Amino acid sequence: MFRVSTFGTHDLSVFNAMQTQKRLQDGQIAGVTGMKSQDYAGFNVDARRLLSMESTLARIESYERNIAATERRLQAMETSVAQLHDIASEANTLLVNALNAEDGEDLQLDVRAEKMLEQVAGLLNLKHEERYLFAGARTDVEPVSFAAYDPTDPAYDPNNPTAANAGYYNGDTAVLSARVDESMTLDYGITAAESSFEKLIRGLQLAVNGGSPGTIDRPTLDQSLSLIKEAVRDIPDVRGRIGADLSTLESVRDKHSQLSIYAKETISDTEQADVAATMTQVNADTVLLEASYSITARLSQLSLANFLR
Repeated sequence: MFRVSTFGTHDLSVFNAMQTQKRLQDGQIAGVTGMKSQDYAGFNVDARRLLSMESTLARIESYERNIAATERRLQAMETSVAQLHDIASEANTLLVNALNAEDGEDLQLDVRAEKMLEQVAGLLNLKHEERYLFAGARTDVEPVSFAAYDPTDPAYDPNNPTAANAGYYNGDTAVLSARVDESMTLDYGITAAESSFEKLIRGLQLAVNGGSPGTIDRPTLDQSLSLIKEAVRDIPDVRGRIGADLSTLESVRDKHSQLSIYAKETISDTEQADVAATMTQVNADTVLLEASYSITARLSQLSLANFLR
């Protein structure tokens, strides 16, 4: 039985017991899950920092996905460009031999140049993750098609080696871009209409035209060799540009990696409970709560008759 004079003390006692019980329940959950709280409200003043770090980590992971996808494309392009340089070097050697050897007609220059053209087309029509990499923004279109050549079309005249001509190209001139940081968008990509590729293709086409057995056309092959030499010289520059983009991505990725580690550590420190300390507190709260309920129960049974006994 409670009087007006003792009700406040009783109410405070019950309130403290309930707080202890809640702390005990939270501690038991934390001991099992290893987490300080199951919702943001339970982190009190740390909730804002936790939300900020989780938002930062989500942005970093988004940038890292963009970087990884861009790296895969650039690496695939770099491999193709390296092989294009090998073809150009092989064609250069073949043409030098054809022009200098007395048996140049026996080298089947036209047939071999035609095969090289097919290889070049295959490399420039590289498809990676369902997109053509050398077509600019037209990633669903094969960028190179020799079947589309029309010798009578001014847009493509393989018999005129004096002017650049990329009539074989079906892509566009758009530059691809990737958001790799909050303040950085990387423009990247090489198209099949790149000058060095055009010279290689035009040079090989001239080799096909001028290298037929029995009708070797030395002036045409001289023009072909000149273009091939330029391709051999210039293609490494294209590969260098791709390498520079890859280097930039690596640098940005390393920065994100460091920030990601910091964010994850901060989140972990904020969320994870010290299990040993938590269980110690749980044991203390259990004892305290049992004592509190025991005292409350005894007080509720206290009466004048019991007191006088």
